[in-house]
Amino acid sequence: MTLKKISLDEFLRLRKLVYRCARPLDYTKWKFLFEKGSCEDFLSVLSGYQNEDGGFGYNLECNNWNPGSSPYTVCIALDYLDTAGEHKSGLKSKIIAGILQYLDSGAYLLDEGWVGMQGIPGNNDYAHMPWFHFDSEKAAKADIGVTKRLADFILKYADRGSNLCRRAKGLKERYRQCGQVLLHGYPDYDPTALNIQEFDPATYPSWLPLPVYFVGSPQSSFYPECRRTVDRNLDTIVDSLLGTKEIRLSSAGELDAFEQSNPHPEGKRWCVAEQTIGNYYWGSSFIIRDLDILRKFGRLDFELPVLIP
Repeated sequence: MTLKKISLDEFLRLRKLVYRCARPLDYTKWKFLFEKGSCEDFLSVLSGYQNEDGGFGYNLECNNWNPGSSPYTVCIALDYLDTAGEHKSGLKSKIIAGILQYLDSGAYLLDEGWVGMQGIPGNNDYAHMPWFHFDSEKAAKADIGVTKRLADFILKYADRGSNLCRRAKGLKERYRQCGQVLLHGYPDYDPTALNIQEFDPATYPSWLPLPVYFVGSPQSSFYPECRRTVDRNLDTIVDSLLGTKEIRLSSAGELDAFEQSNPHPEGKRWCVAEQTIGNYYWGSSFIIRDLDILRKFGRLDFELPVLIP
């Protein structure tokens, strides 16, 4: 069977889109991943979203413009930090130390773990989409995906004898039997409940990341049993990228339909100017994410890095 791949010509076409539309964070990520760019440049931009308390805020997550730190936004930062892989530098160490400082502060930490993206009161003071709107019930209980993600980070980087590390071990054990994870910002993604081995696009929730993003790479222990699903997902991703001719802004009609389907509890609009910018940023971010997963599974029909004079 011939596998669908992205050609160099298509890559260069998508490159133009990213160069025109990406924010500096995603532009430097692209350069690092595909063009032998500087990891330090990428990390330097990422560090611009880090607050004095060590946490992350602002529009690191493109649809939440709260500048204050939150456990969920730290998780988004960890996704970006993963891009750096095993790269070692003083800047990377400083970013990690700041995150550990923030988590050790106990901010938004309950006995059962850290709250999720709707547990942050300050979100309501800034442009945000409905899934970030403060919910007092969500603020009173831990988010399993966020907690597991942060506990794993702590166990990798914190001092083994620290109170923070002991707390993370306890939380890790507490949720050891829970299948939920935080995947690309989507809370409590459960590959078992979604039955990703028998992936059916007709029943799979369209708003969730495809199973291939959970599998991650051919080295994953999930890959052998999910190979058929992964191949189907990768073909879908190739087709989607081939069909991406421009990063499109939502029409007024589409925005009005969204507002009618998701009425703001205070009678305001969700889709303000900041969300137009945020959704525009998502376009290039998704292109980079998709080309990166194709890279990992050998679906780029050319060699990397691409060096262009």
